[in-house]
Amino acid sequence: MAKRINAGISQVPALRFAAILFMALQYPVLAQETPAPDAQNNSAVQEEAAGPLSGYLDDRSSPEALIRSYYNAVNRQEYARAYGYYSEEGREPDFEKYAKGYENTKSVTVALGRTEPEGAAGSIYWSLPLAVKSISNDGKEEVFTGCYTIRMANPAMQEIPPYQPMSIMTGSLTPSQKPLEESVPERCETP
Repeated sequence: MAKRINAGISQVPALRFAAILFMALQYPVLAQETPAPDAQNNSAVQEEAAGPLSGYLDDRSSPEALIRSYYNAVNRQEYARAYGYYSEEGREPDFEKYAKGYENTKSVTVALGRTEPEGAAGSIYWSLPLAVKSISNDGKEEVFTGCYTIRMANPAMQEIPPYQPMSIMTGSLTPSQKPLEESVPERCETP
């Protein structure tokens, strides 16, 4: 008795793949003839392809990522997003006043130190040492040193919306005469 072979739908993708693979192997030159773009044009193409999200960073998975995201928002002049990284208790009550504080800022660079978590009453806190180099619109460079206190409510204890993500509780910066990397404090006071 002959065994019947089922040429059902599950074999169709495999046949299509085999046909595409056969054609690709027959005409390998097509994929190799495009000249490599120069680095300058390549970055412009990538930026255009990414559109408004080019260079966008929004990550609250660690204190370091949170602060990088915060200063990414400042650099992109997305002050509402930057403002949103602060907890309600920690932020400047007047958004307009907060945003006005950055009106002469062209760019910022941040250098981060090390931090360890501290647990307290259902929350996790970090005191993150950092330094910030600010360049104003007129080209003046300033370096600041300080600490940010970051809080995250224990995710396992957040059972009712809205979820409260990791946020900045406080930030304190003072001018530094040292270069950026040397301005990062060794440690900060425990929150």
